[in-house]
Amino acid sequence: MANANNETPCCIGDRLEYGSKGRELKVGGVDMYLATPKTPTKKGIVVYIDIYGWQMPNTRYMVDMIANNGYVAILPDAFQGAEPWSPDRDKSTFLEWKKTKDPNKIHTVADAAVGYLQQECGVDQLGCVGFCWGGRAVHACLVDRKDFKCGVAFYGIANKDDEKLGLLNAPGLFIFGENDPVIPLDQVETLKTELKKSCKVDYHVTVYEGMPHGFAHRKKEENDKDAAAIDGARLEMLKWLEKYM
Repeated sequence: MANANNETPCCIGDRLEYGSKGRELKVGGVDMYLATPKTPTKKGIVVYIDIYGWQMPNTRYMVDMIANNGYVAILPDAFQGAEPWSPDRDKSTFLEWKKTKDPNKIHTVADAAVGYLQQECGVDQLGCVGFCWGGRAVHACLVDRKDFKCGVAFYGIANKDDEKLGLLNAPGLFIFGENDPVIPLDQVETLKTELKKSCKVDYHVTVYEGMPHGFAHRKKEENDKDAAAIDGARLEMLKWLEKYM
């Protein structure tokens, strides 16, 4: 898939000035950000980072949003202490940087996050959400794991052979922007074809008209069209989680 082999990083977009409402902790040596709802719950969501890392305020904003809607939400540092990508870096070094950051190898970090949610937070229903790199990690989890009841992948397709893309073990929602240079529409069509051919669980693919990569968490609402797409994608995520958890 071209998104897996993209030679340049996605744009950071609009970085939020956001202080976050959760807390940081270490689980098995992995840094994590945890946000909890006001009312106790047994439902937990593992959120996977984009290339800009676990301290990116935009992603923490989404974690807090999920928690405010009734889930214990945890955001692990999937890069396990390695430096995330920075917009200040030389783009020619991106391929070298990403060699050690394979979303298909998310499972050790996922195990740590899941274990914490289950053992320390009393969670017995699990879902996963991810953005960009993390969207690919969500897709990988839906294909490779059976502990998540559902997943939502924002602008990410797993680095799998095409015939494996549709072999989901749990319901998956895939959200893309129409004008995403990282994931061209032909890749989205390949995903839809493989899901239709192979998937035995519920799935849905939404492409938001005119939207770029990262729109749901890294784009300002500059006009009514932006606001409708951003709010629509976030609401779609929440409804999917509610439906299956």
